[in-house]
Amino acid sequence: MSNALTNYFEHGYRFHKLESVPLPYNRKIKAVFLIHGWGVRAVAMARLASALADEGYTVYNYDYPTSKRKIGEHADIFLSLCRRILDTEKPSDVFFVTHSMGGILLRAALAQMDEAECRRIEAIVMLGPPNRGSVLAYFGKSKAARRINASLADMTPEEDSYVRNIPPPPFLPPVGIVAAKYDGKVALSSTLLPDGQPCRRTVVPCTHPGLRNPKYTLVPILSFFSSKMFSRS
Repeated sequence: MSNALTNYFEHGYRFHKLESVPLPYNRKIKAVFLIHGWGVRAVAMARLASALADEGYTVYNYDYPTSKRKIGEHADIFLSLCRRILDTEKPSDVFFVTHSMGGILLRAALAQMDEAECRRIEAIVMLGPPNRGSVLAYFGKSKAARRINASLADMTPEEDSYVRNIPPPPFLPPVGIVAAKYDGKVALSSTLLPDGQPCRRTVVPCTHPGLRNPKYTLVPILSFFSSKMFSRS
């Protein structure tokens, strides 16, 4: 994986694969797809990717230039590449971890999957997702901002905004949401899925960027992967 500066200028639209160390009690390939959020690149998820690989998962850390396209277009590209991996590498268990806008991209991809594809997913953990929008996204609605940023305005909190109107998937896998107690970008009330779609949520003591730090989120991620619930401890 390149450093933060060089990664930012890369073309993207690819997965950085991090192999797990095979564990003696588990020969199955457990795949975790990571999707980063707005304004960063895949290197921002590198520590979390490494931590998950240490736990026996094969990690596919997705890299994409967030501002270049609208979220729906990003979802089209991601889904095509993800399907290719699932078809060729055939992991036995499939999980997703997203941060911020990455969760919206995944929701848009799920809406395009068929029921069999959705049922193949064991669990999804969203870190600080603006599922019901963020007031900061209003900065992306100006003409000047739209010239350089195609995706930010998709996440405004209005009822008719893109993020509030993504169709539900044909089958919703178990969804766990990890929110940050000191999040200055996404309000706690905005992290829940829209339209009463079921999910579980826990709150950890960090900021919005801190959600990418395994110090705060690895334990709840692993808990949800294994039990579809968050530990109370």
